[in-house]
Amino acid sequence: MSPYVFRYEISPHISVHLECSGILHSSQSRFQKIEVVESLDFGKMLVLDGVINLTERDEFVYHEMLVHVPLFSHPKPLKILIVGGGDGGTAREVLKHEGITRVQLVEIDGEVIAVSKKFFPSLGLALGHPKLNVLLVDAIQYVREIEEKFDIILIDSTDPVIEQSEGLFTGAFYGDCLKALTEQGILAAQVGDIFFETDLVLSIFTRLREVFPIVRIYLAPIPSYTLVPYSFAFCSKTIHPEMGLGLSRFDRGLETRYYNPQIHHAAFALPEHLREEFER
Repeated sequence: MSPYVFRYEISPHISVHLECSGILHSSQSRFQKIEVVESLDFGKMLVLDGVINLTERDEFVYHEMLVHVPLFSHPKPLKILIVGGGDGGTAREVLKHEGITRVQLVEIDGEVIAVSKKFFPSLGLALGHPKLNVLLVDAIQYVREIEEKFDIILIDSTDPVIEQSEGLFTGAFYGDCLKALTEQGILAAQVGDIFFETDLVLSIFTRLREVFPIVRIYLAPIPSYTLVPYSFAFCSKTIHPEMGLGLSRFDRGLETRYYNPQIHHAAFALPEHLREEFER
């Protein structure tokens, strides 16, 4: 492997440079360029179309916050739908919860799954769990056509600036997700950089508010993604995250590295300049 510097933009005027020891894998699937890069500070990184999807060092923050905030807000989640998530990290965290009866993962790119199993086994191993079913199809069409209802929908997609993910951030898709949720159902999604992409995140929240009665933003620090806390959306028909209806389950041996009940509540605390925009 040849050393080189991996560069990505935080904004048009700010870029981050990561020293790397080399590229472990590079391929072009039908949908995107897939790379595994060995960085000196973050370990192996999964890079899709030039954008960091996850790193070994901080993936646990992203996956735990995407999963445990909605699941511990629900009184009894049984059936989970994961949109995207081909690396397996979201499934890994979902399957830590006792009582889960079915996990449906819908991933458009099977090569992401194959690469994850090879280079990120601590994530990819979850993809072989007996409670997990994997479908290699377009999630937009899948959610539009299904009659099955889920307690939780987790949108673990690439950013909306990536072409194949644009449809996962539309009002039509969110409306189909609402129909696919049970009455106490919750949707959670990653929605981007709230500081440097404020207009983009606000536009996503505008679409969500047109569909869901309850829409809240929550934050978590993911150093490999951006310079500021990363943002997630919590959406529901009837449940507010502060209710913490499932938090009593947390002490039953579920292992986390970042998430806990205190973080659950703190993640929804916003500074004043964000409250003005997101808590109107």
